[in-house]
Amino acid sequence: MVKVEKLGVFLSSINAFFTQIDSAEVTLDTPYLHDNKSAVGYDYSGIIKISGPLKGCVYVSAPTVMLREIIKVMGEPDLSISMMKDLLGEMANTISGNARTEFGPEFIISTPQITEGVPSVSYLPKERHSYITPFVWRGYEAVIGICIA
Repeated sequence: MVKVEKLGVFLSSINAFFTQIDSAEVTLDTPYLHDNKSAVGYDYSGIIKISGPLKGCVYVSAPTVMLREIIKVMGEPDLSISMMKDLLGEMANTISGNARTEFGPEFIISTPQITEGVPSVSYLPKERHSYITPFVWRGYEAVIGICIA
């Protein structure tokens, strides 16, 4: 399991993502350990598989209303499901891409896989726990799940 202090890079990445969009503050809640028997999440999830010396996945999961609000704030008129999925892929990429700077070039990340609903438990190693960090932007709640060892 990655030390909790190392998770800061993922959490500051979500802040960085939203700072590009507008000045509304992102509030991070306290990360907690989850047993991976079921996933925690919302309507859509963007999952990045990680390989190399560190293995596992990072995902961001958000409700439809939040994704549509982000798209509107970005000035994009297209509020389709495919646009929401693209946005989630972008968020997941930003989070894991920034983590590469912390963990080095051997930190290998896949292209994001976007799923409807919470991530399938097949992404979450049963023998490990995930760190779940709820966050709020403009009153909308979402989560980052980090399961890396």
